[in-house]
Amino acid sequence: MATKPHAWSQEERIAALRRCALFAPWPAARLADLAAIARPEFYPRGTEIYAHDPEKREAFVIASGEVEVSRGSAAGKKFVLGINGPPEILAIVRLLAAPPIHYDYRAYADSLLLHLPTDALAAILDAEPILWRDVALLMCARHGDSLRLLDAQNLGSLDQRMAATLADLARIHGIAGAGGIELGLRLPQEQLGAMLGVTRQSVNKLLRSFEAAGLIAVDYNRITIRDPAALDTIAARP
Repeated sequence: MATKPHAWSQEERIAALRRCALFAPWPAARLADLAAIARPEFYPRGTEIYAHDPEKREAFVIASGEVEVSRGSAAGKKFVLGINGPPEILAIVRLLAAPPIHYDYRAYADSLLLHLPTDALAAILDAEPILWRDVALLMCARHGDSLRLLDAQNLGSLDQRMAATLADLARIHGIAGAGGIELGLRLPQEQLGAMLGVTRQSVNKLLRSFEAAGLIAVDYNRITIRDPAALDTIAARP
């Protein structure tokens, strides 16, 4: 559960930012500069992050909580790109001066975010240009993830896409326990359907078949992964 931001000290901001893989190797001086521009904001569950300014040029680091990234159509159809948790950085594409792609960022749980104005972030990067390399590598990795997602959506079967989605969520949000790896977030079947681009009924049928095969256990809006290796095998099937 996220807690509302207090008057964060410089040291607390530095500690939160250092947990982010992008900033972990940064020199102390540049990290201090970054902490000086970071603005903590609390978002209750369901709150849209850029509600008042959809094109606001800010990235943000998730200090706690979870953020859903999605897009919707004029017809009301919703596609969920992913659910991200700490210490991920999101919306870094807003470093570009061109208007960003209009993804919706919404607090999936009570969340505490550290906002980073991109003009100020770019100035810090310009002061030590080698740090742009870390940004470039991050964006390349995310581009690769996007291509894999596109391939899966267009070429993969539904059971492959479900297996890959559950395996990815387990790696990001999984909590190891005696019964397996519990996904540490509420995951209604409607939400899974939005992530896979299918109906709730299709999700329910496939989850039940995975459960019958001993791959997962389903309890209301919670899913426990019983056999992650088997899910990876299904996801990688040609």
